[in-house]
Parts: sequence; C-alpha cells; structure tokens
Amino acid sequence: MEVKCDFRVKSLRPELWNPETGEVSSVAVYEETAVGISIPLRLEASGSVFVVFRSQKKPADPVVSFMRDGQPVLVLTKPPVIKIQKATYGVPGDVVRTRDVQAKVQALVNRGEVGFQVAKLAEGDDPAYGVVKTLVIEYTADSLPYKISGQDPDSISLITPLAAPCRAAEIRCNPAGQLNIVASQPGRYELKTASGQTRHAEVATVPAPLEITGAWNLSFPPKWGAPAQIIVDQLGSLSESTNAGVKYFSGTATYMKAFDWKPDDKTGGQKSEHWLDLGDVQVMAQVKLNGRDFGTLWKRPFRVDISAALKPGRNTLEIRVANLWPNRMIGDAALPPAERFTWSSYEPFRKDSPLPKSGLLGPVVIKTAEIVSPP
Repeated sequence: MEVKCDFRVKSLRPELWNPETGEVSSVAVYEETAVGISIPLRLEASGSVFVVFRSQKKPADPVVSFMRDGQPVLVLTKPPVIKIQKATYGVPGDVVRTRDVQAKVQALVNRGEVGFQVAKLAEGDDPAYGVVKTLVIEYTADSLPYKISGQDPDSISLITPLAAPCRAAEIRCNPAGQLNIVASQPGRYELKTASGQTRHAEVATVPAPLEITGAWNLSFPPKWGAPAQIIVDQLGSLSESTNAGVKYFSGTATYMKAFDWKPDDKTGGQKSEHWLDLGDVQVMAQVKLNGRDFGTLWKRPFRVDISAALKPGRNTLEIRVANLWPNRMIGDAALPPAERFTWSSYEPFRKDSPLPKSGLLGPVVIKTAEIVSPP
C-alpha cells in the first residue's frame, strides 16, 4: 500500500524504525509543507513502521522528485472502489452452518480493511464453533469482477493489481547521508532535491528472478505420525498428500534444497542485493541459507534479504515451516482413541472437517535489485 502521510512537525529529520528488525533508516524522500512534513510511505500487508523525528545536525536536502525514463517512480494511486456482491462464511455445503456476511465484509472494506483474517468473520456470530470455516467473496474493484476465498486461519486481501502497482526502484539514505537508488528494473533514473539539484543514474540491466524448482527433501519430527523423511517433486499443501501421516501432520516440517546460483556478469560491477521470496507459507517459516539463520517470517510477504549468505555455485537452503493443530486433530478424529496423537477435553473437529492448507506452498524465488549511487 502506498500512502502519503502528513505530520505536523517542523524543521526535523524523519526516520523510519522497523518494529520487526529494529533497523533505523533516514527518510530520503519527503517534503516540507506549510503545515509540516509530508512523507510517502509504502506498507506491505500487515506491515507497520514507527516514524521518528530528530533534530538536524546539518540542513537536509530531501528528494522531492524521483523519475524513471521520464515517468514518476512513486505514483500514489487512489484505492479502487470495492463493492461486495456476495459473501458467505461457514461450512461449505451446509446451509445451516453458513452465514451471509456481505454486509459485514462491506463494512470492513468501508473502514479501509481490505486485508483481514478469515476468522474475523466469526466475531459476534460464529456459524460453526470450533470448526474450520470457509469464506467466499465475490466483489468488484472499479467495476472489474473478482472472486477470492480462504479458510480459518488464513488471511486474505482484496487488494487487486490495480491498487498495488510494482515500484521500479526506491531511494535509501545510508547512515553517512549518501543517497542510493535500489532498482528492481533497468532504466535511466533522475532525482531532484529540495535545493534544486538534479542527479542521474543509469541502470543498464537487472537480473531476472530465479525460481528454485525441482524436488525438495522434507523431514518431520518423530512420533507424530509422519514419516521421518520424504522427497516431494514440487511444492504444495501438505494437506493434499496421499500419505496420511503427511496429510494430517501438525508441527514443524523441514524443507531442504541444494541449488546453484551464478551472479549476473552483465550488471557492470554494480552492487546488488538479493531477496528470497517464499511465496505462500502456511503459516510461519524460519529460513537458513548455507547455515546462516535469517530468522522467522510470520506474515506476508514471506521475504528476507539473503545477500550476506548467497554465494556463487552450490547453496544449501533450509526452511522450517510450522502449521496449526487442526490438521492433526482432524486426522485423529478418524482414529480410535488409543491411536490418536492429540488429546483435548473439547473435540471441535470431525474426520470430514475441511483441512486447512499447510506447509511451504511457494513458489520460492530469488529476486535481485541493483544498487547505484547517483553522482
């Protein structure tokens, strides 16, 4: 989401504090107005940031215009007009345990909540308490039709491609005050500062994304019904497996993959940064590359900067993915009590309850951006 935020602050330098990583970065692009400071911000789904203002040791010269091939890089588009045509929430095929939630979803959208957890629809009127439910929404965005669905505990977003344009590049300011252009697309870039200075940089080429394809080695912890190790030809939901131990597995599974990576020799020696994008993850993932731990990813986008560990030649990727309990409890519902792996004083699931998606669904892609310092 791209937004322009106005702050009633004068003569101070803005910083962005990342609440997940603790990273502090100076804001390079902002504008001092008659009422304060205006900052364009980009927030991912479920994203947040602290904006902190500090006194300036020396006068700043912020960027007020950023162009690529003569076109603005940062375009603040109006959000689309979303109208909910139909929305149901409950157990598919069971009219008694399904609710019409059209008005409820429209109310969320009207408040600006275009992304939310499916389980939010259970608040105030749960049509099937303790059972995994499905939300199906048919809607229009600027009169174009769309349809989306999800299950507890998934999160869904009604943001369409029209509302989330891809940014070709961004400007960063390092601790020394140097401006860098981080470009995911080639082009001739131009920036102008508040003092009237104009600076240019040319990005001739940017490497294409590299999808990590092929078979994965998948291992499971002992004594939870799943085999110790299997090989999957391609990524997909564990709940779709023909192996009952995998299908009903709940816990943390480990995906292992060796892949080859070759730096692009056409970038002219420019600095690069490399991001690992896991695609769809159900529901959390810990990433290790060549033995280096990059922490836990718990929300979309499931993406992390792996520049510090990615190397030419053979690389080893390890992704530990934790899912939720419903799958194992649904599998246990079909077993005699003595053979079950879980126990609960309350049994909310039946053996035919829908299985939530689980595991690493992908696609897993390495994306590269080129870093240039305009002279």
